[in-house]
Amino acid sequence: MTSGPPPPRPSTARISAPPVSAMRSLPRPKQVTVAFWLWQLAAALAIAAAVVAVGRLDALRAGFHREARENDATASAGTLDRVADLSVLVVVGGGLLVGVLAVLFAAAMRVGKGWARPALVLVVLLAVAYAGLVVAPMGWVVLAAAGVALVAGVCMYLPGSRVWFR
Repeated sequence: MTSGPPPPRPSTARISAPPVSAMRSLPRPKQVTVAFWLWQLAAALAIAAAVVAVGRLDALRAGFHREARENDATASAGTLDRVADLSVLVVVGGGLLVGVLAVLFAAAMRVGKGWARPALVLVVLLAVAYAGLVVAPMGWVVLAAAGVALVAGVCMYLPGSRVWFR
């Protein structure tokens, strides 16, 4: 047995988030800034899809009515009207919902709120589901919104941005 100094003790320092005052003095990572602006673009595209849908309301409603009639020839006129109205509501309301949530949660992400990143992941999933539902009547705008949201979601999880949320 060797008699010498005992081995060094492991550090008891906790790995935790820096104080809020230290966070304010850190420069915002570029990945967070890029993600924020990509979220703004995704929101603008989703809201633009909703605005375009409002401009084509009669044509969309007629198209949904025709498609519902083709799928169920025995449905009553009232049922077909309700299906068409609900379909238009999904197109317009979904675009507005994705856009508003993206703007609000991206603002929280930009200032370093840790809860905003998982919330924005849900917005990515919502944007992709919305695009899958309404790509036929709305075209490339909803696909672009979902694609930009997906890229923004990846940017906010890049290694350089993690420090901003701890």
